[in-house]
Order: sequence, then structure tokens, then C-alpha cells
Amino acid sequence: MNFNKPIYIAIALFLSSCFCTFAQDSGEIVTQATEETTEKPSVQPLRIGVKAGAPIIISLNAEYLTSLLDNRVAFAVDYAPFSITVSDVDLKAQNFEIGSNIYFGNKGKGWYAGISYFNFNTEATILDVDFDDGTFGEGNTTLKFNTINAKIGVKSGRTFYIRAELGYSFGSLPDSLRINSTEGNSFTTEPIDEISVLTKSGLPLFNFGFGFSFL
Repeated sequence: MNFNKPIYIAIALFLSSCFCTFAQDSGEIVTQATEETTEKPSVQPLRIGVKAGAPIIISLNAEYLTSLLDNRVAFAVDYAPFSITVSDVDLKAQNFEIGSNIYFGNKGKGWYAGISYFNFNTEATILDVDFDDGTFGEGNTTLKFNTINAKIGVKSGRTFYIRAELGYSFGSLPDSLRINSTEGNSFTTEPIDEISVLTKSGLPLFNFGFGFSFL
């Protein structure tokens, strides 16, 4: 009697069973990995754009979304080196802001809350000033202050995005502005509360921006 044939058949059946089980397990692992990859949101973490509003006026903006808290924590910086003429006033600014935004969702867009440190440094040349001694002429003034900004914002879009922010800048502002004549010793002072959006404790924050996302 030949005992080899049944043994070969048993070995073949055993190997076939092992192969089928391995293939099934491998397929489940691949399927699970694919599902996890599909469920994980795809974000473009580097955002570069521009913002306009108060108190930043107009600035270049950069934001980087980190992986902290499942793609919710971003670091942001604004820089505003510009010169602009409004009516009879020439403005030169070197404004700077740095802070963090916390997104409510994990897709790097939608609603977020932010906090930041802001440095406002602006020089102004005013063409026609009525000085305290009764003379008229051109004058210079400087407005400098630092604030802590608390805001809530919303960002919409992926590669191209728009954003809006609303909040308040908390800080100690000067009581008045001193405007000095560029041609002599004449000067005048203007109370800070005559500038409608400024108060001694801070000022409202609002801006609108747009830009592009990368990486």
C-alpha cells in the first residue's frame, strides 16, 4: 500500500489553507491602511498671503499649520513695511505681529481662535498743520504702541483661500500725539480719543485677507 500519496495530499491542503488565510489577512491590512489614509484630511500647511484692516493696515501674512492637536495649531506672522499717502498725510509703517491660531476642525480651515503680540510703529508727515503758536506748515509725528490681540477668524478654501478676522487689541496707547513742525520749533498736540478707532486701553481688530497654500 502506498502511504506517500495521502501525505502529499494533506501537505498540499495544509499549505493551501495557510496561503488563503495569509492572503485574506493581508487584504484586510491593506484595506484598513487605505481607509485610514483616505480618512486622514489632506492639508497644505504653508499659507502666504496679504491682509488689510486695523490695526495692521496692510501686511504680508504667513501661516504654518503644525501637526499639533491633530492639525489644529498654526503659527502666524504678519509684517507691514509700507508707505502710503492718504489725503494730506504721508504714512511710513514698520508694523509686526506674531502669534498662534487654533483651528476648531482638523482640516486646516474653517473657524479658529487666535492670540498674538503686535508692534505698531508708524511715522506720519502732515502737509498742513495748524500749530499752537498760530503758524501753519508741514509737521511730523510718530505713533508707537504694543498690544496683545485676541481674535476669532474663519478661513475658506484650500490652495487659494480667503480669511476674515474680528477681535480686540489690548494695550496701553499714548494719551496724545505731538506734531512737530519740520521748519521750526512750532508744535501742537492732538488727543488720542479724537482718532475715532483708538482708545487708551486698545482698539478694535478687524481684517480681511487672501492668499495661496503650499506643500
